[in-house]
This record gives sequence, C-alpha cells and structure tokens, in this order.
Amino acid sequence: MSILEKIRTKSGLLVGIIAIALLIFILESALDSGNRFFSGNKTRVGAIGGKDVSISDFEAKVDEAAENEKARSGKSTIDDNTRENLRGQVWNQLLMETIMGQQYKDLGLAVSETELFDMVQGKNPHPSVKQAFTNPQTGVFDPGQVISFLKNMDKPGNEDTKTRWINFEQAIKQERMANKFNTLLKKGLYVTKAEVKRDFIAKSRTIKFNYVVQRYNTVPDSTIKLGEDDLKKYYNENKNKFKQDFDSRDLDYVAFEVTPSAEDRNEAMQGLLKVAPDFAKATNDSDFVNQNADSKFEAQYASRKSLAPQVDTLYNAGIGTMIGPYFDGNAFRLAKLSGVRLAPDSVKARHILLKIEAGGVEKAKAKADSLKKLIKAGAKFEDVAKANSTDPGSAVKGGDLGFFKEGMMVKPFNDACFNGKVGDMPIVESQFGVHLIEITGRGADTRKVLISYVDRQLKASTKTYQEVYQKATRFAGESRTLEQFEANVKAQKLTSMPAQMVRELDRNMGGLENSRLVVKWAYKANKGDVSEVFDLSSRFVVAVLKEVKEKGILPLDAVRKQVEFEAIRDKKAERFLADLDNKVKRAGSLSALAAEMKVPVDTSKNTSFAAPYLPSGRELGLVGMLSVAKTQTLLKPFKGENGVYVAQIWETTTPTFPSDWKDATDQLSNSLKSRVDYEAFEALKEKADIQDNRANFY
Repeated sequence: MSILEKIRTKSGLLVGIIAIALLIFILESALDSGNRFFSGNKTRVGAIGGKDVSISDFEAKVDEAAENEKARSGKSTIDDNTRENLRGQVWNQLLMETIMGQQYKDLGLAVSETELFDMVQGKNPHPSVKQAFTNPQTGVFDPGQVISFLKNMDKPGNEDTKTRWINFEQAIKQERMANKFNTLLKKGLYVTKAEVKRDFIAKSRTIKFNYVVQRYNTVPDSTIKLGEDDLKKYYNENKNKFKQDFDSRDLDYVAFEVTPSAEDRNEAMQGLLKVAPDFAKATNDSDFVNQNADSKFEAQYASRKSLAPQVDTLYNAGIGTMIGPYFDGNAFRLAKLSGVRLAPDSVKARHILLKIEAGGVEKAKAKADSLKKLIKAGAKFEDVAKANSTDPGSAVKGGDLGFFKEGMMVKPFNDACFNGKVGDMPIVESQFGVHLIEITGRGADTRKVLISYVDRQLKASTKTYQEVYQKATRFAGESRTLEQFEANVKAQKLTSMPAQMVRELDRNMGGLENSRLVVKWAYKANKGDVSEVFDLSSRFVVAVLKEVKEKGILPLDAVRKQVEFEAIRDKKAERFLADLDNKVKRAGSLSALAAEMKVPVDTSKNTSFAAPYLPSGRELGLVGMLSVAKTQTLLKPFKGENGVYVAQIWETTTPTFPSDWKDATDQLSNSLKSRVDYEAFEALKEKADIQDNRANFY
C-alpha cells in the first residue's frame, strides 16, 4: 500500500515531467522539420512579393547559370567564388523578373513575336545578334547566317544550343520590356523653367569670400563633459541620422596565425640536403624535379635580367653546375643549370582572340583555322582582326601587339611566339580564349639559360598546427564574456581586429578572407557572446559579438560613439558661437577678429552652391547661407561641419542668362532621366515584400 500511496502523491510531478519531455520533443521536431510556426519553411530560400522561392528551384537556376558560365569560359568546372557570384546574380534576376514582371503586367507591356523576329533576324537586330552573325570578310551583318543557325539548332545533338538560344531570346525580351518601362517613366518627367534657372544659378553663380574659422579639433574632446541626458537628447533629436537599411553585426576577433616554426624550417632544409647529391648527378633534370620537388618543372629559358640574384652566378656557369640550398620567397631551393641556348630577347606579333563560347574550345579553334586559311588565301590579317578579334585593345590596330619581352604574355602565347620563327601562324589556347597568332618580328639573339629547381616549401607541420590550436583554444576557454575577451587580449599582448557593419550574406569580414563560418555564427549569437575556435586554413580565429544592429533606427547603445562625437561637436559649437559673437562685436572687422583669435584670414574663390567645398571639406550649410548674404557685410558666426565660421563676401559673380534655355533644359532633363535606369527598380524593390533566407543555406 505504501508504494501505491507514493505513486498517487507523486503522480502530479510525474505527469508534469512527462509533459515537459513531450513538449521538448515536439519543439525539437518542429525546429528540425522546419515547422513554419517556429522557424519558417526550411525549404524556402526566400519569398518575393508573396511568392515562395524554393531551394530546389533556386539551385536549379544556379546550376543552369553555372553551365552557361562553363560554356562561356570554356572551363569544365567553376570555383566556389564564381558559384557564389552566380547565386547573387540569380537572386537579383528573380527579384527583377518578379517585381518588374508585375509592373509590366499591370501596365500591359509586352514584346510581340513580330518585335522578337525583328530583334533576331529583321532590320533592327539586337547588338548581340549583330556581333555574333557579322560576316568576317565584309564586316556586315548577315541575316542569312541567323536563319541557317536557327535551322541547324533543331537538328539532333543541338539540344543544349537550343536551350541557350531560348534563354537568350528570353533575356533580350526582358531587356526590351525594361526599356519600354523606363521610357514610359522618362517621358513622364518634366523640368520647369524655374528649375532650370535655379540649377543654372547653382552651377554658375560664384562667391568669393574671406573667412576665419575656429576648428572643433582645436579643443580636446576630453574637456567637454557630457551626461547621459545630453546623449539621449542629441539622439532623440537626430534619430534619422542613425537609420540603417539593413541588418549588420560588429565584431572583434583575434587571429592566431599558423606560421612555420624553427623546427619546421630545419626539417625543410634537411630534406633538401638529403636529395642534393642525387640532384647533382641526375641526367634527366625535369624527371628528377617532378619526382622530388614540391613545385613542378618549368621548361623556361631565361635572360640574365630575369634571373633572381641568388642564381645569377649560374648564367655563365657550365651545364650541371648546382648551387644551394638557399631561401627564396617561401621555400628552400636547389638550383642547377640544365641548358643553354640562343634566343631572341623580344618578339613582335599580332593576334586574333576568339572567345570560347557555345560549342567550346574546338569550335573556337575551328573558327581560328578557317580565319587562318582566309588570310593564307589573300585576306589582310589586320582586316580579319578588326572584324573578329575580341581583344579591343589590339583589334583596332589590326591585332598588332608590337614587340614584347619573354614572360610578358601568358605562357602558351609566350611559348608559341618565342619558339617560332617570323611568318609562323600558330593557334594556341589560353585562359582568355583561342589565339590565332602571326609572328612578325624577332629581336637579336641572346644567351638564355634553363635552370631547374628542387624546392621544399616552408610549411607549418602538424605539430605546429596543434600548438597554435591549443593556444587559441585556451584563449577561447578563458574568454567567455566581452570583458574577459578584452582583458585577455591585453594581458596576453594579442592583437584584436574589428569587423564592423558585417552583413548576413558576407563571405569575408574585417580583412579576414573565407570567414563565412564566423559571419553565420554572428547572426545566431547574442551580443557579448564569444565564439569557439574557427579553423580558417592558415589561422585559428576567436570572435566576440560586440553589437547587433537590426534594420531601422539603431538604438542609442549601438551608435553611442557616433552620438558622443557629434554631441561633443555640438557642445563645442555652442561655446564657440557665444565666444565669437562677442569677439565680432568688439573687433568690427575680419582682420581684427583674426588677430584677436590668432588665426589667419582664409580666402575662398569660385565657390558655388553646386560645389560647396572649402580646403577643410564640404560646407554645404555655410555656402548656402553665403549664397543669399549681402556683399561686404561681416556675417554672424555660423556653425559648420568642421568648425564655426565668420565670413565676409567681397565679390559675387552672377552669370548672364542665356537667350535660349534649350541646352540647359536638355542637360538637366537628361540628368534626371538617366537616374530612371537604376533608381526605378531600386525604389520598387524597397517597397516590395522580400524575404531573403539565403544565409540559412550558404
């Protein structure tokens, strides 16, 4: 009975424990499954205008953009930075399509099939179409080439080409729609004659004046005492100054750099000394280097001028001579003279550069070969270059590059030129595209040497990494609050670096490259939190979150330093204004005032309202006040951006109004209309309902 009684009396507690456990389980499940009530749909990368963007659809578009980039660049892969840039481009494109698409629909804007036909193969082809289908022999756009291309596109095996063409047509349709929309806005803009006159006067009316200034920096900030009420008063009266249009975070961090130790240096040196005898006896230096060195063998003959000082003695040495080990850059090296030859110090050449686009490298090489045959048949190289080369710098000169020294060009281009003879027309591929080259001249032959290097890159060992990691771990463990973090930085004589205004999608912060993990941590942490140790390749990082700044008007604590700075400046201005007001009354003239203040009388010439600058910086308020002041009148002290001024105008130049206002009207109107192309979308984007959750995925 006693056991049953205990169960009855404890049942309330037991039920409570079960309920709490069940609630925790539900919460965890909800968070893990992305329940909207708790954490939002984890399959959404965002929402634009109430329309969800799923991560699968978004990544599909990124994959498509990546394939297009591979085709454009001729590369089989793209790096992480390029893919991240593509994600940004795809997101911006989605914003454009969704936000502007609704505007086009509401206004009834469209691009007809007739318009599209005209842009592709009609009388008014799109510039991209015109460039792609211009006859290289005549330099004239050939609609027949477009028709032939479109017919071939439907043949089996050209599915990728057709997909890219459809995407291209969609892009030029969107461009035409944007032009129509922007044209509607521009046609609705109008400037009045009064606006034109006011703009003309602001730009043309100049003021010449003398002034004295008591600068704020002449009084130490420490002499100005401010209370909390003073700061709150300034903050409340100037809240709009502290408005921020995006979320951001301010952090400090300590980076524990992983650098090779003395033991690591010795190990690298001993490794070289061990292989040195075999290198000296080697008969195939290229194979030996590739098997024993950290860097691959490079068959590059060098002139004496291009040799590093450490190997200069090898220039006139006998083949097989070896020197080292010596330290160069970040490696210990052995150097051996492997060959000598006579070669030109410089070469003259011209080229036609073809981009690697749809069809890849082979298509570009095939085009280069056809252009080569065309030139061999009698066409002028310079004419073909002007019509086909995508290198704008040399195309206008018929592809001519003039004379260049060895090593100035990318390696495939360099080797083709320096290993060939005058008249040769090699075709080579580089990271810029496919080049059709003609060697047109060679400089005098000089002695060049081939030096082989066996190196040991100076790297931190696993032991060194562990030691630095342990140091960073100890620091993180002892620094769990902001106060502890700052105290330990000082006590251990470390360097703390700031990272301010860090945005949620930033991949780098405060000069710290590849620090995306730290950024993601900062947006999950609370103010004052200290991170664990982040492993960022060659360094370990510990960060502290100093400030959380959400979009909107920032709280006083987040902008306290700025408020203090500006409030102190205002206090100085109040003191200066009262002091100078009395001095002006006593002095009666600017020169007498300057003598009493022990400052020079400065002069500003040709100052206008449109260019309100003094040597000390921008002073819009002061110049605005002077624009309506009387000549030869000693004006009252004026609070400026950099100090308190007392000024006196001695000449105002009023421009003669033109008899015809057309040019001035067109100039102001065009300036206003030019803003439509970039400001209209930004204004619509600001008003749109946009949720950007990309930071949850990348």
